[in-house]
Amino acid sequence: MSRPGEALKEPVLVVDDERFFQELLVKILGQEGYDVTVAGSGQEALKAFHGGRYRVVVLDLVLPDLTGTDVLTRLREMDQDVAVIMVTAYASLESAIDALKAGAYDYIRKPIVREYLLRSVERAFERQRLTVENRVLIQQLKARLEEVKSLGREKEEVFRVLDEGLVVLEDNGKIVNLNPKAEQLLGWQDQPASKGGFLPASFPLPEGFLEAVADSTRQPLRTTVSFKNSRSENKDVELVGLSMDLGPDAPRYLLGMRDITEIKDLERRREEFLSIVTHDLRTPLTSMKGFIELLLNEKHETGETVKNYLRIIDSESDRMIALINDLLDLAQIDSDRLKLDLQSIVLSDMLIYGIKSMEGLGKQRDVTLRLSIRGDKDSLVFMGDKRRFLQILMNLYSNALRFSPKGGAVDTIAYLENDHVVVEILDEGPGVPCEEMERIFEKYHQVGHPSPERAKGSGLGLAIVRKILELHGGMIRMENREDKQGSRFVMELPASVKGDV
Repeated sequence: MSRPGEALKEPVLVVDDERFFQELLVKILGQEGYDVTVAGSGQEALKAFHGGRYRVVVLDLVLPDLTGTDVLTRLREMDQDVAVIMVTAYASLESAIDALKAGAYDYIRKPIVREYLLRSVERAFERQRLTVENRVLIQQLKARLEEVKSLGREKEEVFRVLDEGLVVLEDNGKIVNLNPKAEQLLGWQDQPASKGGFLPASFPLPEGFLEAVADSTRQPLRTTVSFKNSRSENKDVELVGLSMDLGPDAPRYLLGMRDITEIKDLERRREEFLSIVTHDLRTPLTSMKGFIELLLNEKHETGETVKNYLRIIDSESDRMIALINDLLDLAQIDSDRLKLDLQSIVLSDMLIYGIKSMEGLGKQRDVTLRLSIRGDKDSLVFMGDKRRFLQILMNLYSNALRFSPKGGAVDTIAYLENDHVVVEILDEGPGVPCEEMERIFEKYHQVGHPSPERAKGSGLGLAIVRKILELHGGMIRMENREDKQGSRFVMELPASVKGDV
């Protein structure tokens, strides 16, 4: 019943038992593009409406089986937002009032006036849409009111569990309230807040900070503070101050504290790392450039001097390549782009190969490399990437040889324990202070040693070792030897059956 090429408007249900009026309503509404469905009785109307697609119903007041008012009531029971237009040829004030009381949107009389019918249907759709939107808004408002009501109950809980420190201060610096995170930052976990105010001894508020916050017209002020808390812990804190406008007689301030100690520490270590990398790249480049200039500008009686210069240039080039490779490996690991070529590895074969590869450096350093396999060597099998595991061994052996004294030894012990293959590498170097043992595997971190033989490096090697082992499902730890001076590095990897793929 719609015009050719015109998209249908909303569906309308027409309920009337007279064929003439059915056809008339279908024609009028269809010409305006409405999708019209006709029902000739109250039961037919209820059955058709049960599908739930009609927002507007044009309903005759007098039907053969049910009254229009009864149908209206049952329609609204199914959908309280439906807009119903009552139509009758026997209009009276009483019938109109009854229909409107039952929930009818409009009431029109037969004979039907086209313009009035269309205007009533259009407004009915608009009314129905607004009713639905209003209901949604009311529901949202109720939900918001419930949130507001619960806010008072939840405020203390939020204040308590917030991961940033919050402190409420009076004008004189006395603490009104603070949350557990603030207590942790200040080192007051075991002290009641009432024991003191925000004094310089516990937290050095910048001079004039509260006065500046008071004059900031409710705009937060930010600053960074470094201090040592009551537990003698060094802390870096980003401080945010906001004036709480409670009236001139009760000035209070809200201080937010975010712990940036680790961030600051990382920044410091990055700066140290950049300094180390700059030095380690500049030094071999300077050396290489100097020897190249000598080769270009001097005449030599024999080729031996030239060979010595070239050996130095080659050695310095290796240092630069090793540093660049460390940086590339770390970048791959940090971005999850390092892929392992896993295959079954016999541990004893890898250890023998690794020790053979390092014998040259061992002889140069006058340090002996020794290997001990405990138990059945054929049981020491794991799934791993041969190239990456060899990289781990080269790094650990290189460190052990460089820190061991001349005439010393580096021992490797391998065995099976709790379904893990275990490798211990023991050196006779100076060892590491206990407080440094965990940090030794952090990237950019280096442990200073008094020995003039201190190895040069970027502080990335052990960080790469740990990360590669973790990709294998393994782990590494470091401890000082108990039998003598030196360090013990212990690696563990899940054991597998020889021949596994």
